[in-house]
Amino acid sequence: MSGIDPAMTPPDSALGERELALLERVQSTSVHIHNQAGLRPRGTDNGRAARIRRFRVPSFAVVASLIAILVVAATSMSLWPGETPLARAVTPKPLVAVPIGDQQPGSLLQSMSESLGASNQPAASRVRFQNWALAFTPDDPPQSIMPQRFDITTLPDGSTVAERRAAGNFDPAGHQLSGFDYPSPGTLLDRQTYQPGQYGYLFSSPDGVTDWGTYLRTGGGLGAHPSTGDYFTAVKNLLVERSLSSTQHAEMLAFLSTQPDIRIDGTVTDRLGRTGISVSTDSRDPGRTRDVLVVTPSHGVIAYEHVYTGTDRSDLQAPAVIDYDAWF
Repeated sequence: MSGIDPAMTPPDSALGERELALLERVQSTSVHIHNQAGLRPRGTDNGRAARIRRFRVPSFAVVASLIAILVVAATSMSLWPGETPLARAVTPKPLVAVPIGDQQPGSLLQSMSESLGASNQPAASRVRFQNWALAFTPDDPPQSIMPQRFDITTLPDGSTVAERRAAGNFDPAGHQLSGFDYPSPGTLLDRQTYQPGQYGYLFSSPDGVTDWGTYLRTGGGLGAHPSTGDYFTAVKNLLVERSLSSTQHAEMLAFLSTQPDIRIDGTVTDRLGRTGISVSTDSRDPGRTRDVLVVTPSHGVIAYEHVYTGTDRSDLQAPAVIDYDAWF
């Protein structure tokens, strides 16, 4: 799925077996969303998958993010070059980076890996994160930013509970808005319970992983020669479904420290008000998009952002954040 870029993948592109399997999981995650969108179960085939991708439903995008998809029907935002939107989509302002002293990206990530590994913290039994992904329709562009929060808990019996809650309504600067018909922050929007073995993880358990490159390529569905941006996206997709111990997280950062084409942007404050170091790469789609990770020496990766940087989109003013996740 990492090859499906929401900024440029045509809505009628064919999906492979992996994408179709993930699509089936999306359906089982939130049936009421599909009912609202007019989607009905009709079997899992390429034709049906293509139809679903054309709906481009905002809430469907969030459900897809819950399942760690870089989004089939979802972050699909929009108009293609040459079409004229009625208005621009409202998107969050990019994180503002304060430059730090001269340091190589590899050295920075390796240093954070060592600090994180020394903390010796076990993996948590739950994954919690806030997500927002741009969904755009020409006749109804979003005029505010409505992220949602996810809480995915693995219970002692092996079952999994996934909850989705409203996280507010904001303007591009991050100020809370009022007067919109939207649930108040914390309102439960959806709750699904999966029996042991039913929650369709993309990534196998990280226990015992020694080769993080192979692990990220396999779980992330990457090709034989992924870019650093592909690996950044795979890390995002892993962390929205799996909790890592500090040792595992440190090993993952150590692997990232060996990758090329990484830039240190500087110190930033993420969407949840926390300070970290922003590192980014344009390698996945040079001149069009940027993948950003926010990292700290005590928690590792705390946020991911996908930023449109191109010049050929009439519905977006670059740089424009089109997808983000922040873990807490």
